[in-house]
Amino acid sequence: MSARAVVLVLLALGGLAGCSSGSWIYTKAGSTPAGLDHDLVACRKQAQRPYTFGITSSRRVDQDELNRCMERKGYTARPDA
Repeated sequence: MSARAVVLVLLALGGLAGCSSGSWIYTKAGSTPAGLDHDLVACRKQAQRPYTFGITSSRRVDQDELNRCMERKGYTARPDA
C-alpha cells in the first residue's frame, strides 16, 4: 500500500474515531479508502445492536462484531495506540 493510501485510510478512520469506543485501524493489502469505507458501512450495519443504550446509533455498534466482520473481509483490525 502506498504512503498516500495509508494516510487516506488513517484520515478516514480518524473521522470514525469519535463514533466508537476507542479507535481502531483496519489494514488490508490493496485496499482503497473507498473500499474501506464501503466495507465499514456494511460491517457497521451487521454490528448494530438496536436494543443497546446509546445516544446515537453509532454508540450501539458491537465493536467485537465489527472487527470480526472486517477480518472476514480480509482486514487486520488493531487498536490505535
